[in-house]
Amino acid sequence: MMTPIPDKPDERRRHGGRYRWVHDPLVGFLLLGAAIFIGWWLVQQRGADIRVTPAIRQALAQDYTAMFGRAPTAAQQAELVEAWVAEEILFREALDRGLHLTDPVTRDRLVDRVQHMISGPPPIPTEADLVAYHARSSGVYRHEPQITLEHRFFAEAPSDPAAMLSQLRAGAAVAGDDFPMGQRFDDHSEAMVRGLLGAAVLAAARTVPIGQWHGPYRSARGVHFIRIDARTPARPMAYAQAREQVRLDWLAAAAKAPVEREVARIRGRYHVVDAP
Repeated sequence: MMTPIPDKPDERRRHGGRYRWVHDPLVGFLLLGAAIFIGWWLVQQRGADIRVTPAIRQALAQDYTAMFGRAPTAAQQAELVEAWVAEEILFREALDRGLHLTDPVTRDRLVDRVQHMISGPPPIPTEADLVAYHARSSGVYRHEPQITLEHRFFAEAPSDPAAMLSQLRAGAAVAGDDFPMGQRFDDHSEAMVRGLLGAAVLAAARTVPIGQWHGPYRSARGVHFIRIDARTPARPMAYAQAREQVRLDWLAAAAKAPVEREVARIRGRYHVVDAP
């Protein structure tokens, strides 16, 4: 039953004390906070909904048909939906746990996906585009320095390395131990020499006099005596030889440019700090 509004002034004064809290600013603030909390709770509740739309059901059925060559039964369709719901729950749980922020594989995939979304479909360069790109980047496309050498390999260092070196320089037939890749390497790039014989052998092969035996130099496999027969310095690579790499580099640059512009545009939204 509603309380009648008092007509007499003295009665209004008596009831005024009862309703004075309505005009208190603190009460208004608390009511506003409660309204915001309720609104946030409702949004969270709506966000927790997992909507199984007809389009999702149709996509699941189409995937099943493509895999098995027949449409799913009603029971199989229900299992497909339940499996999809389970994956969706796990996906949202992963987001709630921040795995997209802490897992490096997930982070890289998301970054890669956004980059592709920004850059769009890869452009198709013309031959003139590639030729011009090669000309601008002529210092990049070069043949690596090459080395022609012969070596003798020993799994264990000889007891008298100096005597072994003297025999080699005298032209003695020294077989050494078997080396899986052979004893001679013609026109091998420096990277290949490093991979086959090790960094110490490559360092010596770059500088020792040509035509004379030197060593021993240790690698992970054992020790080597080497003779350098030729060294070819780095030289520019003609466009025809570099064309495929030029094409890949052109596409990478074309995809990178819009991403850099977009990052520059939205960078102001973020405050970058050097954390301790």
